[in-house]
Amino acid sequence: MTWTPALPKFIAAMLIAGMLSFAHAPSHAASSASEQTLIAAFLYNFLKFTEWPADTISDEIMLCTSKTSAFEELDAISGKVAQSKPIRIKRISLNEPSDDCQLLFLPREDGSERIRQWLTLTKNKPILVVSNINEFLDIGGMIGLMNDGRNLNFEVDLARVRRANLKLSAQLLQIARDVRSR
Repeated sequence: MTWTPALPKFIAAMLIAGMLSFAHAPSHAASSASEQTLIAAFLYNFLKFTEWPADTISDEIMLCTSKTSAFEELDAISGKVAQSKPIRIKRISLNEPSDDCQLLFLPREDGSERIRQWLTLTKNKPILVVSNINEFLDIGGMIGLMNDGRNLNFEVDLARVRRANLKLSAQLLQIARDVRSR
């Protein structure tokens, strides 16, 4: 192997990739917690790389999730900054208004029926709706998170994102596993 100036960056990238793969190796006790930590990181980046209509964000960016979710890892991104605004986590139920949410995360533990109800309530609103339930895009979701046991990936239904007057950055779309309706 010939040493070039780009080689240290390549080696660092490979080490990070290796650590991430190792961290995601299925260990039943820790896999749920590590998956939730990764999901929180993905959601934070979705907030950073999504553009909402100007009149939908006030002093803070609101990341909402259902009250039934025991997703404590989300609290780690509360107060962080995305798009020059602090992020606030809000836990809501189906009968509460979701209009102040920029992103709504629906965990698979909510079940497909409840998730379908959320999708009906938020349809065409400027709310980025994300879930880790299987086949989320097939039931009307915008971004589906998929865990294959080794890696966490995501897929996007761009037509639904656009109908909600949202824009995802090109960088975000490039790293998506699949983008429907380009």
